[in-house]
Amino acid sequence: MGSALVECCLKRCDEDGRPAYLESTNPTNLSLYKRYGFQEMGLIKADQAPPLFPMFRAAQ
Repeated sequence: MGSALVECCLKRCDEDGRPAYLESTNPTNLSLYKRYGFQEMGLIKADQAPPLFPMFRAAQ
């Protein structure tokens, strides 16, 4: 289900020539997003909140 949603959104981004950005709080999902061309931008930590992994995919 998650892959279908990512594919649908990325198809629209590609048609429009736009980049894509996401944030994940689950590090086990990073490999899924990397398969779709996303790259990790770093790690965001804030007090008691779970770590946040911002990811970017250049326009295709």
